[in-house]
Amino acid sequence: MVEAKNEILVKNEALSKELQKLLKAQNTRLELYGEFDIAFKDYLTGKCPAEQYHSVCKIVTEGFQDVSQEIQDVEKKVNELDKVIGGMIRQLQNIEKERLEKTAKLQILTIQAKESDKDFDETIKQQQESVKEVTDKMYEVWDELREEMHGVASLIC
Repeated sequence: MVEAKNEILVKNEALSKELQKLLKAQNTRLELYGEFDIAFKDYLTGKCPAEQYHSVCKIVTEGFQDVSQEIQDVEKKVNELDKVIGGMIRQLQNIEKERLEKTAKLQILTIQAKESDKDFDETIKQQQESVKEVTDKMYEVWDELREEMHGVASLIC
């Protein structure tokens, strides 16, 4: 009986450790989005030259790739401990991939609208709504994951 409790405690401690890594990586990803957004706005207003904006995009893309790899490593370890939480991490990753693709598309459309006489207003509005929807979905999954983190943490205290 005592061995079973110790085994569960060890499992929950390992799970908690991995979820802390997830928390750190996801916070890094949110910071990268902030940098991406600031650089884009600065580019649109002329505060950031094109070369600098492209450089920031490259750095942020590399950062996203690093964070994604970190989260995939966490996902693999968590899956061995708890398939449900592992599935939630996979869902977060899929949503984040979609969010990045939609955000990049929105930026491209916005730049095209700025550089041409063509009317992109409706297309941009639809893309903004699409980015908002996927971002809301990401926060829903992230909130669920944080609840799981708190639950796991309460089991090891």
